Amino acid sequence: MDQADPETRHLTFLFADVEGSTRLTERHGSHAGAALSRYHDLVASTARELGGRLFERIGDGAYASFPDAAQAVAAADRLQTAIADHDWGVIGRMRVRIALVTGDVEVRDDRYYGRALFRAARIQALARGGETLLSGTTVDELNGSVPEGTLLRDLGTQRLRDVPDPERVFALAHTSRARTAEAPQTEESETQGIESVTDEEGPIRVLLVDDHAVVRRGLRAFLELLKDFDVVGEAENGREGVAAADRLVPDVILMDLLMPEMGGLEAIATIKQAHPEIEIVAVTSFIEEEKVTTALEAGASGYLLKDAEAEEVAQAIRAAYHGEVHLDPAVSRLLAQRLRQRKEADPVEPLTAREKEVLSQLAKGASNKEIAYGLGITERTARTHVSNILGKLALASRTQAALYAVEHKLV
Repeated sequence: MDQADPETRHLTFLFADVEGSTRLTERHGSHAGAALSRYHDLVASTARELGGRLFERIGDGAYASFPDAAQAVAAADRLQTAIADHDWGVIGRMRVRIALVTGDVEVRDDRYYGRALFRAARIQALARGGETLLSGTTVDELNGSVPEGTLLRDLGTQRLRDVPDPERVFALAHTSRARTAEAPQTEESETQGIESVTDEEGPIRVLLVDDHAVVRRGLRAFLELLKDFDVVGEAENGREGVAAADRLVPDVILMDLLMPEMGGLEAIATIKQAHPEIEIVAVTSFIEEEKVTTALEAGASGYLLKDAEAEEVAQAIRAAYHGEVHLDPAVSRLLAQRLRQRKEADPVEPLTAREKEVLSQLAKGASNKEIAYGLGITERTARTHVSNILGKLALASRTQAALYAVEHKLV
């Protein structure tokens, strides 16, 4: 019997997955399983309420289709808000990456086939946890209309892996959780709700310093799969790392702490003294409180264990590049415990209400620019607040301020 011709439909697809899901499962077992089940329920119910349907779920991936682009965007906004507001119990927080792509697909046996699905997967790979990215085709169908409390940021033309034609990509800013700052806008962006991003940054230039060649090869292979990284060099000990930093001046260095010739701690201090603009993420196999504090005091912007998932390494590099601090959760717990045990010799000057808001954002890893965006102030004002907070609390770094906020339940 002849098979019926496939039906063609014009749909908008929502692709969602959970950042670091494998690590969540390894650390929290059945608790992570329950959280992922709840996450899938949220995706399904949100899609259904806004006229779409969940047509597939694989692992932490959830895939929904909508007949209308505006419905899909509204669903993404509602879903990100619900996930951010939900109490996830012992796992802390869940960060979901969402991509929205509109296009024609064929429907055969109630399954979708077409380039739109492939493009959605590739755009989703560009997203970080908590982000929603849209294809240009989806934005075109919105006609400038976005959900109340949101705006679109134009990220420019992006090259997608294994896709011959570049794609115009936009980010949906959930201003219900982060108001717009005093960013300049073009006339077009003011009329269409699109915040123009004109700074086209190149890839993050990374130097790998580790005495194990297999580790360096693995890191290089992974990072070179991602469009926002450029591995500019390698070194097998601290001394070579210092020389390479002088020669290459990378944006971020991944620095092993235990190496011959010169250890990572000495190398970090030496490099930061000569190149304070270079960010360094310390990497080691186990946690020693003295090494953690020494690395951070020497100027490290992050601290990872070698069993970290590849995507967490990428996240730490990006955080360092943007002036943020990324700590392995076990390291954060260790430092928080140390703060709890420390007795304050002198009372601290109380913080203002605004400074407490800034400190709360600091504890979430926000940069000065993100703090300004979230609180509706200028970046210079945010920087002044951070300096005042450090001075009042007698703290030496943003990391210490973040831990203070956690200890005093300000987040």
